[in-house]
Amino acid sequence: MHIRVPANGEAIVKVGDQVTVAASVINISAGGICIAAPSHVLKDNEYYIEILTKEEGKIQFSGFPVYQTATSVGIKISAINKEDLMAIYRLVEVFQLTEEFIKHIDEHDILKDWLVDEAGNDLSVTFDTGPKKDN
Repeated sequence: MHIRVPANGEAIVKVGDQVTVAASVINISAGGICIAAPSHVLKDNEYYIEILTKEEGKIQFSGFPVYQTATSVGIKISAINKEDLMAIYRLVEVFQLTEEFIKHIDEHDILKDWLVDEAGNDLSVTFDTGPKKDN
């Protein structure tokens, strides 16, 4: 499970030397990114992505678009080196240590996202709130 957190930065999306798409980063996780306002529609190709962030500098990886709307594109990471992956983990960790993270969980219903399997089916989770039993 990958936690998506808001991110600020610019993204450059490329296919070889042919297509270059400029966009802004909306959110990021160890599994992928969401970009906003792409300058071009992305096809179902593997893209080389560079993200430029104030906190971590340049983060590079390859990925495939998994969804597109009129305003955003979700890209799943297909290949990333260890250093760039660690940079993403640091971005996520820093956000998780803020009060904004609790608000983010509530506003975006993240707990519901966490309680689904890989196929998107709801998982049944219960918590026992009764008194602890002695064995």
